[in-house]
Amino acid sequence: MSALGAFQKLFDLVGGVRAKRSMAGGVVLSSGGMEIPVGANLNAIGNPGQQGFGVGICPALPTGFSAMYGTSDPASDNYGNYQYTDGSVMVWVPAFFYKIGTGSNGLGVNRVDIRAYAAFANVAAANAEGFALHRAFYNAGAIQLGVFVDKYQCSNNSGVASSVKNGNPLSSSSAHNPFGGLTGAPANNYGGAIAAAKTRGITFFCASLFVHKMLALLSLAHAQASTGTAFCAWFDAAGVTNFPKGNNNNALRDANDATLLYVSDGYSNCAKTGSSNALARTTHNGQACGVADLNGNMWEIAPGLTSDGANYYLLKIAANITTATGGNALATDLWGATGLVALYDNVGTTYESMTASNTNKVFGAATQVLSPAISGTAWAMTGAGIPLVTGVSGSNAFGTDYFYDARPNELCVISGAAWVHGGTAGVWALLLDHVRGNSNHHVGFRSASYL
Repeated sequence: MSALGAFQKLFDLVGGVRAKRSMAGGVVLSSGGMEIPVGANLNAIGNPGQQGFGVGICPALPTGFSAMYGTSDPASDNYGNYQYTDGSVMVWVPAFFYKIGTGSNGLGVNRVDIRAYAAFANVAAANAEGFALHRAFYNAGAIQLGVFVDKYQCSNNSGVASSVKNGNPLSSSSAHNPFGGLTGAPANNYGGAIAAAKTRGITFFCASLFVHKMLALLSLAHAQASTGTAFCAWFDAAGVTNFPKGNNNNALRDANDATLLYVSDGYSNCAKTGSSNALARTTHNGQACGVADLNGNMWEIAPGLTSDGANYYLLKIAANITTATGGNALATDLWGATGLVALYDNVGTTYESMTASNTNKVFGAATQVLSPAISGTAWAMTGAGIPLVTGVSGSNAFGTDYFYDARPNELCVISGAAWVHGGTAGVWALLLDHVRGNSNHHVGFRSASYL
């Protein structure tokens, strides 16, 4: 698709975004005070292994957002980064299509191919070539052009849960930067993260499981395509530690990278947000413009998958996560019988690697790890980062990340691990044994927002 064709597609979707001719004659996009030449970088995810991959230029800034110095420059540390009125820095991740290799579909087993949203005329055209739009880019029954994701884990910024560098990360425990210290005193439990995210504004939500594992998939694709550290600071040519690093060795360092060092937030070995001495080695794309600290420091509450103790439930495409609430009684609640009926699809008592075994499993395998499905439950579960039954024997490509298999009532999934989990921490790590009412000093969250 040509640059003009890609622009027209975006123009049709966002509506009201104004195109005009620049003095040089090139089409530009006027959005939120920015005028950006239309081209490969407009709402494009970029190419795995290359500069600027995994982030992009937002096509139409919502009220309250502004560009930063270098936002439209792929070579800048601020590429694809935007600031909200509270000072939060958020990263725009454009919608993209992906294809997961099976060994018989044109890609090797577990290889990931990423294509820009504008690469196909529509989802059906992408599906016809074996590509799927990631589940993270659906909300309230509609396709989303991308998603703003907090660059940093949330901290208390004068009562607001903000994404700011060197903040003290919020936790669900009264002992450690509690949610309850925010405006409105959200509950100091996992369910309280839903209200805590709203202290920034009604469009913000606790980043979903789909958002977290979308970033993990981008990291995997970038690892596979990179050939050096120029555009992927955490790259490992041997493939042993070829994934984002973080604060996870219980000593403000990374278990796989002893040169990485964080600044303590004053509580145990938790670190201040984004405080490492090498930020790019801690981001999803190995560049300073990426989303930081998805590996370790604090487990992150990631709604989207739950259980009533008997069955697993996955958030419907039709559900609106921006209006979801954190209780267990209302139709908008992410937990409880009423919310399960209103917001979720029942996927049964087990699904592939989720067998309610109450055992620790390890992400990755030489065999198929994630389903290559382009629709249905299997596609949605890939979007949630749930491995196939063949995908949990452990492999370096997936960081040998922690996957605890359980099925408690009011399951609240947490992602990424904390400062104590060593080599089992990582962008794929998941615990399925925690519940809505839990409080924990090393469990917090980050926020996200759609247009």
